[in-house]
Amino acid sequence: MPNRMTEAETSQLEIHDDVPCPGCGCLCDDLTIALDGGQVKSIEPACAMATAYFRHPHVSADDCRLDGNTVNTEDAYQRAAEILQTAKAPLFFGLGETTSEAVRKAIDLADRVGGIVDATHPTFYDPTGRTIQTTGLVTCSLGEIRQRADMVIFWGCDPLSTHLRHWQRYSAEATGRFVPGGRSDRTLVGIGSSNKTTDACDSFIPLDSAQQIAALHHLISLAQGKPGNHAARNAVLRDASESLAELYEQLCSSKYFVFVLGEAFLRREAGRVPLELLAQFVRPMHEQTRGAISILRPGPNWVGAGGVVASRTGYPGGAALTQGIPQFDPDNLSATKLLAQSRVDAAVLWEGPWLADLPDEARQTLAQIPTVVLGHRPLSSDFTPSVFLPIKRPGYSDEGTMSRMDDMPLPVRALAQENLPAAEEAVQAILERTTA
Repeated sequence: MPNRMTEAETSQLEIHDDVPCPGCGCLCDDLTIALDGGQVKSIEPACAMATAYFRHPHVSADDCRLDGNTVNTEDAYQRAAEILQTAKAPLFFGLGETTSEAVRKAIDLADRVGGIVDATHPTFYDPTGRTIQTTGLVTCSLGEIRQRADMVIFWGCDPLSTHLRHWQRYSAEATGRFVPGGRSDRTLVGIGSSNKTTDACDSFIPLDSAQQIAALHHLISLAQGKPGNHAARNAVLRDASESLAELYEQLCSSKYFVFVLGEAFLRREAGRVPLELLAQFVRPMHEQTRGAISILRPGPNWVGAGGVVASRTGYPGGAALTQGIPQFDPDNLSATKLLAQSRVDAAVLWEGPWLADLPDEARQTLAQIPTVVLGHRPLSSDFTPSVFLPIKRPGYSDEGTMSRMDDMPLPVRALAQENLPAAEEAVQAILERTTA
């Protein structure tokens, strides 16, 4: 595409304003997208993640496959229904790649065939649901960060690499009601390993994973005014001990602080302990200031998918429907663990970038069991699914509801037409071909 278009070319474009972008968890809804014959010609404001989402190669009806062979959608629907009716423990996952309406249909299908539903991200560990049940969690919307936060702590994350417009639109540069100067009215602190974001902060506290729990306990003791074992603490934290004490003083003098957390903070091997400890620190801080916790979740709709599962089953993230009633066991019913342990005999999944990071053991099981894959991009994996169903792309040719990383539901709309079924329609077609 040339950098500049003539006036005649511009007049032929179809302009869409205030477009939500499912390119990441920010779900920015302020894009202006110009289409020419269904092809994206420009995206403003410029964002590499939006470009990757909207301009990624699309699928067509000719990409419908059975065991790698081209078929029509009717044959694909029938084969998918046969796989699910034969299976004793089919797994439904990857649900965050589709709309909340399609997730509802997927739960109906899982209930019909006695399946296991896991709406959590297969490779991003997010213990929020269980932390809310155990210790509670003070959270906020991205809008609150933009309008109120005069101090932002980026812990174990790098939004300048993973959520490109978060820094500009919400956490650092954006002007807000109580931070009219934007970046000049905010104090930014980075914690963890050095990256693009920490390099752009006002201060940086280097901290490795072995020091994380000790650092959190240190902050809690400061907030609660309890004495600690200085020798033991300093032996673990070393120079970080003094830096954390300075951070605590900065938090106390702030008007509204926000901890922005990423994957390096939410370590799967540590379980929900780090998040619970941080929640215990933030709570007593409200006796002298205000603050919240915000998690940099992946997109496009992993939060929304989890919310739909919770509303339908009563459990956050996932549930087994194999016994006719929802059963909850998050430690043993995660998709990656079920696949790694070969405890499922079929799978229905939505294609997404997460597939590239799926553990080898889980990938090997997918290659051995019947699989039904729904996708709006050409499948890039090392296994050939039993059924590949091409579907419309949410936010481009499919409409519905998706939830931002802060649990804010937003409508996504169709900008162009594609001769493909929507995900909701495809799941409904499979459901109609199964018997109760």
